[in-house]
Amino acid sequence: GGQCQRIGIARALVMEPKLIVCDEPVSALDVSIQAQVINLLMDLQNEMGLSLIFIAHDLSVVKHISDHVMVLYLGNMVEMAASDALYANPRHPYTQALIASVPVPDPNYVKPAVDAKLAGDLPSPLSPPSGCVFRTRCKYATDLCATEKPKPQDAGDGNLVACHHWRDL
Repeated sequence: GGQCQRIGIARALVMEPKLIVCDEPVSALDVSIQAQVINLLMDLQNEMGLSLIFIAHDLSVVKHISDHVMVLYLGNMVEMAASDALYANPRHPYTQALIASVPVPDPNYVKPAVDAKLAGDLPSPLSPPSGCVFRTRCKYATDLCATEKPKPQDAGDGNLVACHHWRDL
């Protein structure tokens, strides 16, 4: 397990890159092998001054490896922030739902109750909704969301949020 990932990393390093794009590099691996591959990437990043674009669905892995996180929904950026800030205070409803869904491995820890369930079905990426692409699943959506695509707004400390209503959440 993880040998193909290590070979892929070695092949990428032959060209002495400054940037490596890692698309789901640990998604099909068991947890111990995931940790080995992630630690290898982090060691290489520190030793060689590499930048990584790490694409993943496993938010616990993303939190561990990332300095900054960009959250996408149907290919659109909905939030971007420093990793610690994003996980401590997610501002977009989709980011809030994603983070609320991450299981906590401590059986004694009780997660705060957060109503972050997403309603509706995922729209087709080939025919996304008008305005805000998340509006069909968002409990805060208004008429404005149907007509105007939200532009990324500075939410402070370098955080960007693409939501008309992020200040009210």
